[in-house]
Amino acid sequence: MPELPELEAFVRAQRDRLRSEPVAEVPVAHFATLKTVDPPPAALVGRRFSEVRRRAKRLLFETEDAGPVLMVHLMSAGRLAVGPGHPKSSVLAVRFEDDTELAMTEGGRKRRAGAWLLTPEAVAEQLAHLGPEPLDPAFDTAALKAALEQHPHRLHAFLRDQRAIAGIGRAYANEILHAARLSPYANGASLTPEQLERLHAAIVGQLSEATERLIPLSQKGLAAKAGHDYRVHDRLGRQCPVCGNEIRQVSFDEHTIYYCPTCQTDGRVLADRRLSRLLRD
Repeated sequence: MPELPELEAFVRAQRDRLRSEPVAEVPVAHFATLKTVDPPPAALVGRRFSEVRRRAKRLLFETEDAGPVLMVHLMSAGRLAVGPGHPKSSVLAVRFEDDTELAMTEGGRKRRAGAWLLTPEAVAEQLAHLGPEPLDPAFDTAALKAALEQHPHRLHAFLRDQRAIAGIGRAYANEILHAARLSPYANGASLTPEQLERLHAAIVGQLSEATERLIPLSQKGLAAKAGHDYRVHDRLGRQCPVCGNEIRQVSFDEHTIYYCPTCQTDGRVLADRRLSRLLRD
């Protein structure tokens, strides 16, 4: 699933281009992808996108004069491209008057990605549950501490909780905790002041660095996974770039934790309950 750095890089790379011309037509709007019917897609025609921004894992294409907002959530398999024409597999396409198109595709047969055409007020209501943006200057160590106290999860679960902190998913939760040298199972409400500072620095640093790295790779659309240059995520069995120990994992049905025992758990290998269950069976 695209996370904050991919989406933020897309916004920064494409904002000016997508605001430069009025919408000419919406040639593709798959019934399973477009989740709203009023207003219809044709309501975008003739309007410019006055702003292109991100909130958590959603992209918001706002139109001038407080017109309808196109909200996009790519889920796990959605992708966006910007250029001439659109692929035959597109589930949504917006063509501008200069023939540039914003095209959304989704791999696989399931249609989980979604697009909504909403009033600004409806968008605000739908996003009201989301936590603070970690790249917002107001998100300091005090804000992080408050979020940890309000959502006392283990750290990996905390980072993925969109009500606690917005935009981070499985991959960057792994990267952040490795950079912070913290166990994914650490109790977020029990961090020392020094650990809290490390976690805050890792959140801001990892997300900022990844965003800057992905901006040049987002000139034609959402950056591909190959550009992420992960250090621990999805690198099971490889050497930790810091200490050289073997990267380990803990598997769950919906996500996998990747970590370095030396850097994060004082050398302790965490039990992979899913693997143990398979071996017993």
